[in-house]
Amino acid sequence: MVNGKEKLIVAIDTDDYEKAVNLIDSLEDSVDIFKVGLENYIASRGKTVDYLKSKGKKIFLDLKFHDIPNTMKSAVKAAIREGVWLMTIHVSDMEGMKQCANIAKEESERLGIEKPLIVGVTVLTSLSDNDLKDIGCDMNTQDLAIKRAKLAKEAGLDGVVCSAREVSKIVEACGKDFVTVCPGIRPASAEVGDQKRVVTPSEAILNGASVLVVGRPITQASVPSESANKIVKEIESVL
Repeated sequence: MVNGKEKLIVAIDTDDYEKAVNLIDSLEDSVDIFKVGLENYIASRGKTVDYLKSKGKKIFLDLKFHDIPNTMKSAVKAAIREGVWLMTIHVSDMEGMKQCANIAKEESERLGIEKPLIVGVTVLTSLSDNDLKDIGCDMNTQDLAIKRAKLAKEAGLDGVVCSAREVSKIVEACGKDFVTVCPGIRPASAEVGDQKRVVTPSEAILNGASVLVVGRPITQASVPSESANKIVKEIESVL
């Protein structure tokens, strides 16, 4: 039986380092993988990453690099030295993504460490079809996510970040070994918040998601560990 903890990533979305530490401590026995995004990374100046490493936790560094190829390549190279398990870049031009994939292999080999997974952000889960129209895109969220996933795979990335609503189509197009990281996960009883394309944990796993990213339903719960344990059990119930 697969351990549901291997499928759950908890997002540490706070600009307060002490709150982040307290949250990690409260979830130490319930969660193995944590996401550090822009908000916390900048506010803590990377200290949360160091704290997670001291606890032996896997780290998802979610900084969504998006720039010219050389800058993205250099950012990925620097992130490799942080010893993270997973990192994000935006699905952009083919050359930029290829350079990121190549430098990850080269730098990991040079350091003698396991290469972290690099996944491309397809379409943010806060965006709707109408939002895409507003910025001049004539594709819907699902079609655009699938197209970008195919580009990411062709460029040599390990997988993508996508909504669990389109993950089954992406698995069909890119294969089961292509990692799918799904944010916007909300238990049926949770508030949707600013997310627009949300799915429950069990639905996401059944759709083919590799790992789930859950934030507020766990981090803002009165007892975060209880909420995390419930989600782990829900994941395991459909594996």
